[in-house]
Amino acid sequence: MQREIIDRLVNEVLSRMRPPALVLLTAADGYREIIRTRLQRCQAFSPMILFSDNARELHTEADWGQLGPITSLTEISQTGALDNIERVLIPFLDFATAAEVANGLLQSEAARFIHLARISGRPIMALDYNCNPASELNQLKGLNRAAGNLPQLDHRPKLAALGIELTTLDRMLSAKPDDVTAPAQGYITLSEFKRCDGHLPPGARLTDLALEYSRGKKQ
Repeated sequence: MQREIIDRLVNEVLSRMRPPALVLLTAADGYREIIRTRLQRCQAFSPMILFSDNARELHTEADWGQLGPITSLTEISQTGALDNIERVLIPFLDFATAAEVANGLLQSEAARFIHLARISGRPIMALDYNCNPASELNQLKGLNRAAGNLPQLDHRPKLAALGIELTTLDRMLSAKPDDVTAPAQGYITLSEFKRCDGHLPPGARLTDLALEYSRGKKQ
């Protein structure tokens, strides 16, 4: 029993010494067991788990809580909460979230968090198995039968332009901090400021209209 306690304490200390990474779970689960097992065995970082809308329909806290602490959008949206996060990992990027982010929409929790991570300058890495219409996974699901609609369903070029790195699982698990490029921080528009209800990270830049509006709210 004493040996088990010592091993647990050693593992906890080692986990705290690793750079933290936030793992965003979305409403997709292709290759779930393989990816979760690889993440659990990874020694490159210490995961923190964030469930987005509908993610709990496919993923359970009992499974993912074994990898690290579970946070919420409210907690992670607090000022400075992302400062210590080295990178954001999205292992199950689904079609709906990819479409939202690519088109600048912030309707779902997943899209709002990705937007927050981008304007905070956090490097974002995602796997495209679920949101790539031509992937082997989606071919097995029969999505390739609608080949004429593939260009409309493929939002990956827009995501890449936003600084979201679509990568492989091996790179996601082995990338060093200086290998991951942080997305460019654009200006926050008035509509984006209103959708975020003014909860912006330190250093966020506002357009003139958004800045004028924020000053009016403080008066």
